[in-house]
Amino acid sequence: MKSALISKSPLLFYGLAILCVAIMLSESLRAQHEATQLLSLSRTGGQVGSTLDLRVATGNHLVEIDSLHFSNPRVSAQPKRLDPLPLTDQPITDYGNFSVTIPKDTPPGRYEVRASGRNGISNPRAFLVSELPCPQPSSISHDPSAPTPLPVKTLLQAKATTAEVDFYQIALSEEPLQIELLAQQLDSRMIGQLKLFDASGHELASARGADDADPVFQTMASLSPGNYLLAVHDFLYRGGEDYHYQVVSRPIDQADPLIDCGDAAQGGLPVVWGAPSFSQDDQDFLDQFAHAGPSPDEPARIELPFESTFWFPQQQRDAVFQFAAKKGDQWAIDVLSQRGGQPSDPRLVVQRVESQPSGPPKLHDIVTVDDRQNLSDGAVNLFSTDPVTLLSVPESGEYRLAVRDLDVGKSLTEGQTFRLRIAPPEPGFDLVAYRAFPNRDVNQTQPIGSRIFRGGSESIRVFAVRRDGWNGTIQLSCQGLPQGVTASESMLAPNQSQAEVTLTAADDASAAVGPIRIIGRSDDGSLEREAVPLSVQWGKGAGRDFIQSRIASSLWVSVSAHDTAPLRISMGDGEIAEVKKGESIKLSIKLDRREGGKAACVLRPRDLPGGVKAGELTIPADKTDGELEFKVDPKATAGTYSLWLQVETKIKFKPNPQALGRAQAYRTHLQSLHDDPTQASELAAIEAAIAIADKRVEAAKAAANDKELTVFLPSPTILLRIVEP
Repeated sequence: MKSALISKSPLLFYGLAILCVAIMLSESLRAQHEATQLLSLSRTGGQVGSTLDLRVATGNHLVEIDSLHFSNPRVSAQPKRLDPLPLTDQPITDYGNFSVTIPKDTPPGRYEVRASGRNGISNPRAFLVSELPCPQPSSISHDPSAPTPLPVKTLLQAKATTAEVDFYQIALSEEPLQIELLAQQLDSRMIGQLKLFDASGHELASARGADDADPVFQTMASLSPGNYLLAVHDFLYRGGEDYHYQVVSRPIDQADPLIDCGDAAQGGLPVVWGAPSFSQDDQDFLDQFAHAGPSPDEPARIELPFESTFWFPQQQRDAVFQFAAKKGDQWAIDVLSQRGGQPSDPRLVVQRVESQPSGPPKLHDIVTVDDRQNLSDGAVNLFSTDPVTLLSVPESGEYRLAVRDLDVGKSLTEGQTFRLRIAPPEPGFDLVAYRAFPNRDVNQTQPIGSRIFRGGSESIRVFAVRRDGWNGTIQLSCQGLPQGVTASESMLAPNQSQAEVTLTAADDASAAVGPIRIIGRSDDGSLEREAVPLSVQWGKGAGRDFIQSRIASSLWVSVSAHDTAPLRISMGDGEIAEVKKGESIKLSIKLDRREGGKAACVLRPRDLPGGVKAGELTIPADKTDGELEFKVDPKATAGTYSLWLQVETKIKFKPNPQALGRAQAYRTHLQSLHDDPTQASELAAIEAAIAIADKRVEAAKAAANDKELTVFLPSPTILLRIVEP
């Protein structure tokens, strides 16, 4: 019966592809400091008022994970404990396993959780708090003749299995149900496929998810009461811990959104969390009631300023609006749809209306806008299909504005909406910030946590999205930095959209972990914005040829007091470097080499402004300084810019010598008992414990030996001022 219900393509290709991805991921993660990376948890949510077990399932460098940090501080986690080692009374931490408590006063919502341990704090993963029961069966049936029961109004948690289909039994009454799967919305790799069958194996309904979209459908009211079969699988038949999902069936009249607008002040994540949807205005779009879009035959008369939400007309027809405008006026026009979570591709056309003595008016195209400005570093992409423009009215008269959805494919959900906003310009800027993956090749980007060595650095990348013609300088600063950590001075010049902020820990910095904030201010102080934090969800692979990123609740940093940076880089003399157009300037580079940092270093300039060139510089292993020349074109734009160096080198360090120290201390304790005559009656037990302790010492030795890594380190930023000759 299974083969009659589900037809599967050959799966060998996908198995090999996933294996290759695992190998590439392992290799790429060697080329950096070993910072904690979290890919999946054993559970992706829990019910309000419950206590549950949670295990850190997959990731990299998950060494001695002893803490979980939830974006809502009400939710807490205590590490599980193991029995004490023989002949001791101190319980052992069961690293990576926790008891999580969700108090009754926790608002339902989608939050984040980060794991921290010996290698710093991880990237975030989504965690859904719900008022519904959230069971996690020990196994899910792959046999359609013996499906797993799926109770109504229950969020059942599971994970897809490679080359298999999960089967559930759903009992339908006379009341139609909404059946929904959550995967992409919970940081899963799974592209969900739902299919509903009757007792005869006939398919009654189906829905497929996509990147950034999960499947949902409603059962037909005409279906007879009884048991039905629900099939769930990844569209590409992939599976494993990273393909987790939650599935639920609910009466349609009780199907409130499972992921509602979260309270950012309490650590909640927004409903639409794609990177281009960072603006609060984009989130407010979800709460607006939609009207029928006006047709080309009957344009809607509007008065400026104007703002309202509409359904796109069917069959790719224009929604047309008409308004009067005066010569010289400026209007900011924003069509918001894709940024609000709609699978749409709007196009905007503005035309001047010229009346004719007889017949229809003559229309003169003024502006056509398809997509919004595209900002990207190859990893994070702020591209949006929503058109945004600044209209300067060429002459007084009547104007028409037409909006059309160019998405010609079959939509994953029906009934797309858009918000049209026409208002006076409000020049300004928005900021987004994320921790960029440290590598020369952006294609190696993966989710990454934070681990700053004493005397070491890591960087935060910042994008500026300028609005309504604003073109000023943005000064960047950090708030909430741990004691002993400083941020280099950085700015975005008027012709720059990307900059780096380098965080550096002092040589005596204490261990610390916590969130920070990136703040941008205009030169005159009249504008101030906090950067919206972003996080990389997944790198390329597993059938996906792009890097996924999303909005996060906050940016976290972790300072390791156990590790000292093998290398520290400085450039210039700490003052603003000034150079005239058409000339060049040489800046001194100094390396503070410490134990483990003796290899050759390749330095690559980053964030160079237009018209400025500088090549790579290699400082040999036996040198500690060098000089880098920056050549400025005569046509370069005058101004002050911040730039930095990415330093590629090999380092040696001991991953975890403390573990060996603890193992040896325990072995010494046992030896003292063995040598104590008063413990003669316990000699057999002591010798058995010594045998175990010796194995623990041998196992810990590898973490105390030098390990060589290729790393990419950021220098502090330096300010370069280009002046007129």
